[in-house]
Amino acid sequence: MRACVASLVVALALGAGACGSDGNGGGGGGSADVAITFQVTGDPEETRVYRELADTYRERTGRSVRIVEVPERDVHLARLTTSFAARRAPDVFLLNYRNMGGFAARGVIDAAGPRLDASAAFAREDFYPLPLQAFEFDGTLQCLPQNASSLAVYYNVDAFRKAGVKPPTGSWTYEQFAAAAEKLTGDGRHGVGIDLNTIRTAPWIWGAGGELVDDPERPQRFLFDTPEGRRGLDKLIALRRNGWAPSADEVDAKPVDERFLDGSVAMLFSSRRDVPLLRTITGFEWDVAPFPKDVEESSVLHSDGFCISKGDNADAAWAWVEFALGREGQEVLAESGRSVPSLRAVAESPVFLDSPDPPASSQVFLDALDHMHQLPTTENWTALEQRADDVLVELFYGRIGLDEALDRIARETDGQF
Repeated sequence: MRACVASLVVALALGAGACGSDGNGGGGGGSADVAITFQVTGDPEETRVYRELADTYRERTGRSVRIVEVPERDVHLARLTTSFAARRAPDVFLLNYRNMGGFAARGVIDAAGPRLDASAAFAREDFYPLPLQAFEFDGTLQCLPQNASSLAVYYNVDAFRKAGVKPPTGSWTYEQFAAAAEKLTGDGRHGVGIDLNTIRTAPWIWGAGGELVDDPERPQRFLFDTPEGRRGLDKLIALRRNGWAPSADEVDAKPVDERFLDGSVAMLFSSRRDVPLLRTITGFEWDVAPFPKDVEESSVLHSDGFCISKGDNADAAWAWVEFALGREGQEVLAESGRSVPSLRAVAESPVFLDSPDPPASSQVFLDALDHMHQLPTTENWTALEQRADDVLVELFYGRIGLDEALDRIARETDGQF
């Protein structure tokens, strides 16, 4: 089903044209009475903060933002695509940089670059550079990054103590991580959980000294089938092969994030987006650690951006974006726990680093920026990533071997980027 939806997204995006919003969300450019629409995706714990932000915006400006919540990412992308085709797109939408290429290629995004350069609210140097770079397409900044998260390891502090495992402090090696995963496995608990896909596989490849694709800007093929790629994949699939991670049937019965919530998984690979959900935990203490180091330190950018649809409401939409990504808006988002602020001043402030709510070690996310990579943003990336996702899941759960997996990925993706 996910592959079908991804294919639908790409197919419709290619035919959508530069249609954008035609003003159905409100009146004309930028007046105070314009009610704009903002489409987001995520579970209720994630999206609640955007409703709060919209309420604050209305209090400050008298302007309204209608939040359109779509729980599933694939449905969010499909709905965006069909809404552009029908000329009823939301005025602003939250989009991961990996999914931006198809929309940018069709010219339906009101490019953020010229607006940012003319803005009195903030400047390019106020943001971390890699997230800004990730939202460029053909040399133009398309959307503004809302966050600068990375893949990290959330861990059950109580489980570590009970098992006699020293909690990670600062950087830790793959060997230390693997030893912890082994010791934490048993008595109905698994040491580690990971919801596998391409973006969560990538840092294993980079950490082994390899590259994910042959050319980050104009890729033609994945580089899983290299000595470094095989090394990274082997360390990843060892988590399941050694019994440290739940089986496919166990994950079907209860996802890994829910298993971390109930304590039946001691470590969880995820980005910052799960923090609002994890803050509902009352039964144990938890914290976050960096991605474990193999040959070299590695991390992968997880970043969503505020994208504006071309149309009559673009000026009003930009006013909302300036507020949401300005200091006050970023502080609201940071306090929710969901985001690693892309605005330096907020990310490096006590609002983010010294929150009274967990995790205590939020500095981990800022440290990751020093060795962070991004995935490509080509027009067809969404579909090709999904094809790789499907094969990597089969590999992780032992349904196919490594050679078969690498052959399938090559056959299904080479030269199609």
